Amino acid sequence: MKKVVILGCTGSIGTTAIQAIRDKKMEVSVVGLSAHSNEKALFSLARELSCTSVCLTARKGHAQSDITVFDDLSDMLSNLEADIVLNGIAGFAGLEASLLSIQQGFDLALANKESIVCGGSYLFDLARHHDSKIIAVDSEHSALAELVKGRPPHEIGALILTGSGGPFRTLPKERFSQITVEQALAHPTWKMGKKISVDSATLANKALEVIEASYLFGLPADKIEVVIHPQSVVHSMIRTVDGALYAQMGIPDMTLPIVNALIDDGKNLVAPLDFSNLSLTFEKPDYERFPLLALAFSILKRRGSAALAFNAADEVAVHTFLDRKCTYPQMIRAIEKTLEKPWDSAPSSFEETLALDSEARKLTRSYV
Repeated sequence: MKKVVILGCTGSIGTTAIQAIRDKKMEVSVVGLSAHSNEKALFSLARELSCTSVCLTARKGHAQSDITVFDDLSDMLSNLEADIVLNGIAGFAGLEASLLSIQQGFDLALANKESIVCGGSYLFDLARHHDSKIIAVDSEHSALAELVKGRPPHEIGALILTGSGGPFRTLPKERFSQITVEQALAHPTWKMGKKISVDSATLANKALEVIEASYLFGLPADKIEVVIHPQSVVHSMIRTVDGALYAQMGIPDMTLPIVNALIDDGKNLVAPLDFSNLSLTFEKPDYERFPLLALAFSILKRRGSAALAFNAADEVAVHTFLDRKCTYPQMIRAIEKTLEKPWDSAPSSFEETLALDSEARKLTRSYV
């Protein structure tokens, strides 16, 4: 039975994973759990899953007679015997958790795309050194991994990421200055946290996924495409060099990519797609109205620490918007201005990453 650690167990990825473990009767043993601040939910889930090791990352947890409560993730991970870690921690904070998991030799089921965007090549170098697998949990990248399986790289003409287009897909650009926080949080397809909902509205989330795809599959910017697909039924596609197109389709449900990352023999994970009343549409992204998506492709050509700076700027600007201290266009412009700096140096350690991240955040704060 595979031994699993779930980091961010009370967030959307963690709760979906636990629901699948519960409902699908997955043959896994949960040996470690972490949450940011929801101590009550953390202990409740630990007892339900017979997990005796937990960590509360925002503060020190209260001692329990039947559960070992660790003060930090490093201590917990170094004291566990596990096969794989599901990292569902949101944002830049998830990078350190990814590095700690890999350093213990655990495989990493990665829902935290910021780990790849900010860690870059040294994250993969570390994984190779410790013989750890990095398995993407994003629905788009999970689909791509299935589609490229068994195909040599020279047969792949392009990776095609799909995106719903968010709530402002058809909103005229001249009305962007009137966008409210509530409107930005109202995603038409997925129910997600606040930050990722805003990122989906600006298409910054798709930009991060473009960068993630480049690192995961080792392909340059000119072999990655984005297509807007409002129904979110086609999760990703690949175009082979002979011109053929292959797609993975299914109802919008994160259960499939999460479970497939954790085990090899998932069965009946999602409801079959009903074609009796199905209509699918596709369109090109509007890079003028959604410039953050266009930034992703230029970032891939720049390399250095531009991707790291983009993520840092986005986190600062989005939270400023969520706090109602800037408008939607001001949020976008602050990110663009931050990326006007060269950002030439590529980090080779977590300490260098922290320093560059701090520098980018400071710069973005001066623009919002």
